[in-house]
Amino acid sequence: MSKIGRFAYEPLFDLTDGRPAGVEVVRCRDRDRTAHVARRTVWGTRQIAEFDTGIAITSALHQPGYDATVPLHVDLCAESVIEGRPRLVQLPGLLRDQVGGLPIPPIVLEIGPAVTAARPRALVEGVGVLRAAGIAIALDGAGRGFGLDLVAELLPHSIKIDAELVTRLPTDPAARAVVSALCDVARACGITVSALGVSRPSELKALRDLGITRAQGPLLAQAQGHPRVTGLTIPVDLLPRVEAARSATPRRAALPGVADLAQPPLTLPQDVTVDVVRAAFAAHPQAGSALLTDGARRPVGFLDRNRFLIALSGPYGHALYGRKPATTLAEPPRTIGMGTDVAAALEYCLADRDRSWDDLVLLDGSLRCAGIVRVADLLQAATGVYAGAGSVA
Repeated sequence: MSKIGRFAYEPLFDLTDGRPAGVEVVRCRDRDRTAHVARRTVWGTRQIAEFDTGIAITSALHQPGYDATVPLHVDLCAESVIEGRPRLVQLPGLLRDQVGGLPIPPIVLEIGPAVTAARPRALVEGVGVLRAAGIAIALDGAGRGFGLDLVAELLPHSIKIDAELVTRLPTDPAARAVVSALCDVARACGITVSALGVSRPSELKALRDLGITRAQGPLLAQAQGHPRVTGLTIPVDLLPRVEAARSATPRRAALPGVADLAQPPLTLPQDVTVDVVRAAFAAHPQAGSALLTDGARRPVGFLDRNRFLIALSGPYGHALYGRKPATTLAEPPRTIGMGTDVAAALEYCLADRDRSWDDLVLLDGSLRCAGIVRVADLLQAATGVYAGAGSVA
């Protein structure tokens, strides 16, 4: 394991395919932990928020080299959303400045329970400001610091189940009831559920039994001293095992929606040059495509990695295109709505044989990019929907 300094980086995994679904910046020293500092001072709410906001921004900028296709999770307390939002909305711009205009990861602010006090109405207002700035919101420690009504009103991108609840899941019916209620509300509101501190196989099984598909903790991977997650997966023996169907006529299950398969895209402003796109592909070798977006984060151009590099590899290719706008080589994005199911998405893919393997761009209700869906993931989802063929050992 890499040497750990002031901050560490803990991967969040998708439990269905073992791939990283995010990376959280962890504060390693007590002097940076807001709750620890607050217990030893007489600071008021505003001072606590100023301190916490500063550490949150510092933690995000501590190291360069983030994978722009994996969300960056940054911790902060509820007070900071209310008092520190003018500084927090600057975080995406600060990250862009740090990497010289290259793509940055989607930013997810993980809001923990208040250290002193946070009025719910002010919290809702603050979350709205951050969301308008393109920052996603998660609630950390759900079930401990946030009521179900507030979860439904805030509509965060995701909620995280507290590590203490996760530890109790295998043996404590009360803990299972609390987590089950949180999952019911999350599913009804379209919120992703993740789990913290997974340390035993029995906890992992309990999470899967409840339908929770994202988790982090020492059983899956230790926190590391660098933010890169390329090539990182959870151990093979912790992945779901496919078993043979037990009946001669397997029963087909309902196909999932494509929103469950969405991955963060490699995004760039629509006015970048071809050289900038080439540098972005070089920095993110796992990205199969890049998306050009306008000022409202609506997709305006799609660049397939292979076709893009082939265009530059021919005679005079770089000299011809290098300084031109990337839109010169871009194609129209192939877009689908959030409510599309896997069967409809596959049918759409096959409608254009020349681009049938292009990533699909997922749009939200405001026609903004909500992620990309890889065709390989669509095929995997479509072929694993038979009862008995996706059992978890």
